[in-house]
Amino acid sequence: MSQILPRTPAPRLVQPQAQAVAITAKALKPMLMAGALIAVAAALPLLGHGAAQTELVNAVSQGGIRGQSLFLLLSTFLVAIGLPRQVPAFAAGYAFGPVYGSIIALVAQVLACSLDFIWARAVGQGFIRRRFGDRFAKLDKTLSDHTFVTTLTLRLLPVGNNLLLNLAAGLSSVKLLPFLAASALGFIPQTLIFALFGHGSQPNHAHMLALGGAMFAASAALGVFLFLRTRRSA
Repeated sequence: MSQILPRTPAPRLVQPQAQAVAITAKALKPMLMAGALIAVAAALPLLGHGAAQTELVNAVSQGGIRGQSLFLLLSTFLVAIGLPRQVPAFAAGYAFGPVYGSIIALVAQVLACSLDFIWARAVGQGFIRRRFGDRFAKLDKTLSDHTFVTTLTLRLLPVGNNLLLNLAAGLSSVKLLPFLAASALGFIPQTLIFALFGHGSQPNHAHMLALGGAMFAASAALGVFLFLRTRRSA
């Protein structure tokens, strides 16, 4: 009888594939860094509030789906490179009304948040951990241990820098989905408030300004309450 020999498994290509991925990622980092710097340099004239609002209004003036799409893309880009997120919310409220304006501004803010997070993680996380491992560990622990509550609290506070928080989260061990979910929830109050301000700046809508002011005070109070509660439980 002929002996049946066991099949020899085909050689696995995991190691070469992993090496290829690592080489590709290493090669892409300088390109991502250079692309971001070029984009920021090109958009610097737009980061002034007046210039940004003018460009956003120009985008809306295109009309229809085209105007809305341009507004969304421009808002996403400008918020991602540092424009205060309240500016597109105000312009969206003026152009589209408080409800639809809030929705389109909120989508732009979440997209910008995602871009900042992914860019920071892809380009800078390894460097930061090597260079500032011990000093960055405390911030990493604060954001990672209670990602949702910490992020929500910081988003609700009336002070703070949206871009810096996005980048810090990307550089840390925070998971993307909880961070985005808390950010989206925390963005809602001020987005709606500034959309109301934008709508209220039109004639015969002054009552919207009063409503927006009351909501801003309530949102700030909630943020401070969560911040103090988090500090006491730490």
